Amino acid sequence: MPMTNVRKNSAKLTREDLKIAPESPTMELSKNPATEPSKQASVTRHEPLVYRVDEIAQLLAISNRAAYNLCNTTKDFKVIRLGTSIRVSKQSFDDWFAAV
Repeated sequence: MPMTNVRKNSAKLTREDLKIAPESPTMELSKNPATEPSKQASVTRHEPLVYRVDEIAQLLAISNRAAYNLCNTTKDFKVIRLGTSIRVSKQSFDDWFAAV
């Protein structure tokens, strides 16, 4: 694309040289900001299927130690042990909590 007002020595450019010619194409603003997900690309968020012990403690308004004791002794909801981690099935805990 030819530019008519550009000097060969760029160190001596003036404000007039930097003005955009009216015939120059300009960028159009998009109606949709770049931060919004497009209609084609849908973002799927998965909810966790388990609770951590600290989440159980918060839900029951008890201490973490009491929540660990509950998870270690209960047969009322499903507790999953993965190495040293303890997770509680969200469905079984919610069913138990609703019945209490």
